[in-house]
Amino acid sequence: MFIPMIRLSSPLRSPYLNEQFEARKFWRRERNNMRDKDGKNSATQKLAPSPPSRRHVIRVIALGLAIPLVACGRTVRKYIVLDVVMYSNVDRVITDIIFNDTDLGVMNRFGSTGTIAGVGIPFGIQTLQWTLGGPKGTPRNGEVVTINKQLTISRQQIPEGTRYLGLHIYPDDTAEVTFDKFLPQRTQRGKEYRLKRNKNE
Repeated sequence: MFIPMIRLSSPLRSPYLNEQFEARKFWRRERNNMRDKDGKNSATQKLAPSPPSRRHVIRVIALGLAIPLVACGRTVRKYIVLDVVMYSNVDRVITDIIFNDTDLGVMNRFGSTGTIAGVGIPFGIQTLQWTLGGPKGTPRNGEVVTINKQLTISRQQIPEGTRYLGLHIYPDDTAEVTFDKFLPQRTQRGKEYRLKRNKNE
């Protein structure tokens, strides 16, 4: 017996089919709502900052210590570059003059090095040494002398517009620095040593 198939259109659905259709719509809507909530929760979790670990904090501190100090958007230098002129108030030849890491050369008795351009001078404690020279048999010949009083240069010592550093050494193995916009001259103490020398000659 042949039973013809009849395709029902939407308006002619049976109550049972309508209930199934409405149920599917309901669950589809609920599923979409759940997905939306899950998506928002995952986004919120991604955006929520996690508390920094101890290792992360240590790295940040170390990085801060490694970066040079910055003020007003400019790096604060730990040194200054000046032209250096050295004066000797020692009545003998001296050689191998080392100021920090810069070789300033040699000087004659009561001499001068002339101008050494572009010397980097760190702020803080300075190092200075030289070797005593002279004719064979001169006392202390070849002895390396290091200044016996601490020599310090700070940023506050240096007047604005300074271009030259005067470096002055004395017979008692001490040193003095002066700052000048133009070529430095001998100190008053240095002039007194030269005056004594002239009187003895």
